[in-house]
Amino acid sequence: MKKTDRRKLPEGHADRYDWAKAARGVLSKKAGKASELLRILEPELAEHFRDSKSVNDALRALLALDQALPRRKGRHRAA
Repeated sequence: MKKTDRRKLPEGHADRYDWAKAARGVLSKKAGKASELLRILEPELAEHFRDSKSVNDALRALLALDQALPRRKGRHRAA
């Protein structure tokens, strides 16, 4: 059977790489930690917040506003 030249295969093709020394699950812990940090924005919010920095800045401003405003003591009315 004729061997294929790995360099001629397209980038990302599985047969292009040598899997002889591969170890399964080496990066699984790191990937699990990264997925804990991942948050997905709704499309209409993603239009306004282009990157992580803009989201973080908006959340910091919201927290500062929350801390700056006085808390109101509400009265409970009987139903």
